[in-house]
Amino acid sequence: MLAPWKAGQEAKARLRTVEGEAEAQRIHAEGHATSTQIIAAAQEEARSTLISPQATLQGEVGIGELITQRIQFQEEKRQANIGSVVRKAASQLGDGEVQDHEVDHDWTARYFADVQDVSSEELRNLWSRILAGQVARPGSTSIRTLSVLKNLNQDVAGLFAKLCSICLFLREYDLEIVDARVPFIGGYREGNALQDYDIDYGSLNLLNEHGLIISDYESWGDYNAAITPWPSEREEGMWVFPFTFQDKYWILIPMAERSADQEFRLDGVALTMSGQELSKVVTLSPNAIFVNDLKQFFCTRQLKMEQVDSLLPRKA
Repeated sequence: MLAPWKAGQEAKARLRTVEGEAEAQRIHAEGHATSTQIIAAAQEEARSTLISPQATLQGEVGIGELITQRIQFQEEKRQANIGSVVRKAASQLGDGEVQDHEVDHDWTARYFADVQDVSSEELRNLWSRILAGQVARPGSTSIRTLSVLKNLNQDVAGLFAKLCSICLFLREYDLEIVDARVPFIGGYREGNALQDYDIDYGSLNLLNEHGLIISDYESWGDYNAAITPWPSEREEGMWVFPFTFQDKYWILIPMAERSADQEFRLDGVALTMSGQELSKVVTLSPNAIFVNDLKQFFCTRQLKMEQVDSLLPRKA
């Protein structure tokens, strides 16, 4: 009695198996067709990107060949970037003598790993000055500063150069920077003290996010060391610390009404250590309005800003 039923069930099972195999083949065929279309589209895009329109194609371009061409194209571009920066650095060094010293391999590896993808001409100029400075004076730029520079775009670099153009640098006799800041000569004004010079609160936040200025915009530096009487009035053994502004040396001459022991703090935006290192390679722009305002500001503190030819002796 079970034989006919069993035969029928087996027949149905075979039918379902055949139908399943047919469906699987259909899905496979559709998937293969879709994959073929995707590959064909990718090949076409790769051809238009990597292969000159004038080139004559012989048959299908394989995926492996396209990958090879892409890698070659990328590496050739990177090598061109490196070559451009190295040539610029060599030109800046000129015929000057270079110290015979062991190269910091970690620094060099990081430098060339980062600079290879810099295509902007303005940014390559910065990178070349960094390299020239490191060759001439090993240790002048830290690996940390390379990381900061890597994340700069052209707009932020331009904004930083604008800030450095109105920045004061208090230096020791060996040119090491003791303090670098842009004074708020008109008061803090809720962070917009520099908006008259095209640097508003948002610009300061952007520079802070990139690690170029410290987050405390109302910090202060002790600039008493920059107050220097004329040579005839200096006491023996007096320390002299002129500051640089716009790549010139300046001293502050106290007026007659100023007390000799009066403290002088300069409030404003201070550069970070990385900002100080990068400030040495940016191109400064003259700002006559700020210069005049700065001199007026010092006058309100009974100080006269005077330019000197060079760094004064460390002791009078």
